[in-house]
Amino acid sequence: MAENDMTANNGGSNGTAPAANNDYGLTTPVAPEGGAPVWPGNTNENTPVAPLPNPGEGGPVDSGDGSNIPVVPLPNPGEGGPVAPGDGSNIPVAPLPNPGEGGPVSPGRPQPSWPDFPINPPAQYYAQVRFLNASTNSFPVNISIDNEPYAVNSRFATVSNYDWVSDGFHTVTVRRATGMRSILLQQTFPFVSGEKVTMVLVDSGSGGLNMIRVPSAGCRNVPYNSGCYRIANMSYAGSNYDLKLYGGETVFRNIGFQEVTSYKQAVAGSYQFYLTRANSFSVIRELPIIVIGAIAGSNMTSQPLVSFYVDIQAGRNYTSYIIGNTWSDNSFRVMTVED
Repeated sequence: MAENDMTANNGGSNGTAPAANNDYGLTTPVAPEGGAPVWPGNTNENTPVAPLPNPGEGGPVDSGDGSNIPVVPLPNPGEGGPVAPGDGSNIPVAPLPNPGEGGPVSPGRPQPSWPDFPINPPAQYYAQVRFLNASTNSFPVNISIDNEPYAVNSRFATVSNYDWVSDGFHTVTVRRATGMRSILLQQTFPFVSGEKVTMVLVDSGSGGLNMIRVPSAGCRNVPYNSGCYRIANMSYAGSNYDLKLYGGETVFRNIGFQEVTSYKQAVAGSYQFYLTRANSFSVIRELPIIVIGAIAGSNMTSQPLVSFYVDIQAGRNYTSYIIGNTWSDNSFRVMTVED
């Protein structure tokens, strides 16, 4: 009977209002033709609902949880829109730009970019070099490597600090620092990575200039209370010397022009050395180790040309350079530097 009444009322042509719901006494709205949306949860199969657009068209899509509640679709991350964080919450977040496109990137660790004179370059690519001026010329000079200045206004008995130079062959050029700035010397030398070298500008026997390469290898595995010491003759052609201690003990003998002795172990302390002309007696023996107050059964047979002090510290390397002469404006002397 209820079904017949409901059918009659729904299908009536007299324009009366829809019949009341027999269960709840409520009026159930019916979607008109044309697809107006209905309340969520309505399961009436005969009731049309709003169609869900294709997600690719940019409209709202079904959340997929059965609630029929539309949500905003998440665009393709490659299209520059917000993307989901990936935690299942469907909360959109701003996409991270490609670092190559100029957007912000993680600071990370900066990559080194070595300048011409890096502070701490890798040893496998660089050597260290300094210049000592033992030339008795009265004018200053500028010394460069591949047109990069390394010693400016260098004069007799001056030494530059160590600077970096890349591994390989490089051209050293010496020019007058004043006047015409003409080239006095130009020569190519090898520079070995990890090596320290002192380049000594000297007077050549022909009246010009020459550059002597003196590696500073030092010595290793010496006792804890010892250092290393050597001497180099950079004075003038034909010179030859012996180096002695106060008691006449010979430390080095027959040191010829442009010759650099090997290092010797030296007990730490303050030494007074004497430089004499070389003695031709072959019976003279050198001290194997430099020790203060050593007695080797020798005596001072030659008049000293010059005396000088050297303070040797444990674990350090030292070189004394014999430079100058007695007939020029630059006096004969010994210059000691730490290697």
